[in-house]
Amino acid sequence: MFFILSKILAFFVRPLTWIIGLFLVSVLWKNKKWRKRCFWLALGLLTLFSNQYIANRVMLWWEYEPVPFSEIGNYDVAIVFSGVTKGSKTPRDRVYFNNGADRITHTLQLYKEGKVKHILVSGGLGFEQVENSRAADRLKSFLMLAGVPDTVITVEPDAVNTHENAVKTAEILRRDFAGQKYLLVTSAFHMKRSRLCLEKEGITFDTFPAGYLTDRPTLNFDDVIIPRANAIDKWEILFKEWVGLATYKLMGYI
Repeated sequence: MFFILSKILAFFVRPLTWIIGLFLVSVLWKNKKWRKRCFWLALGLLTLFSNQYIANRVMLWWEYEPVPFSEIGNYDVAIVFSGVTKGSKTPRDRVYFNNGADRITHTLQLYKEGKVKHILVSGGLGFEQVENSRAADRLKSFLMLAGVPDTVITVEPDAVNTHENAVKTAEILRRDFAGQKYLLVTSAFHMKRSRLCLEKEGITFDTFPAGYLTDRPTLNFDDVIIPRANAIDKWEILFKEWVGLATYKLMGYI
């Protein structure tokens, strides 16, 4: 039920849903005055949400600041929440990454530089088809291909969302790594919800944001004037996170 409700909410808060809905109303509504208002409102929203400069600035405000590797101490366990791979893509003789692959590549770098001793990867099938491989297993296979020993990788293969990532990860940390130093690695835009969920479980840790969706803000012609589809993508990610935070608060997850 929670999954269904979250998907319904996510659909209704998407900017494209509003824009398409308003354009449809502007065509179908009988009242000429309101048709015109809906048209101009839809056009205004499309202009706003497709502006790369504005989307980039808002996302920069939301994302956690990057942390230089030189400022990272030494940690016993790096905690990585999955969600950056494609489970249904075939053939399954490789790992297919989505946006946010920095979550695992930066964790690999932390390990190679001796900043972390052990890597705990959390993530199951999610709500994909049962024949797909588990997200944590895919990330483990990538780490092993990159030379990380199997003995320093722990897989949590059952979590289907951020709340379960935190709950199941906390269980493993208390059982196998009690009293050690932890570093949470996840996408910068997703860090706030991940951090709050893990803190709710009573875990003390530091954070290492990765998988940035932003660029250095510029006032060049392309960003300020030309509409960009990936600007709308940024807004959809932001609205999804904000709805997720509100929903998790209502559910008592954070």
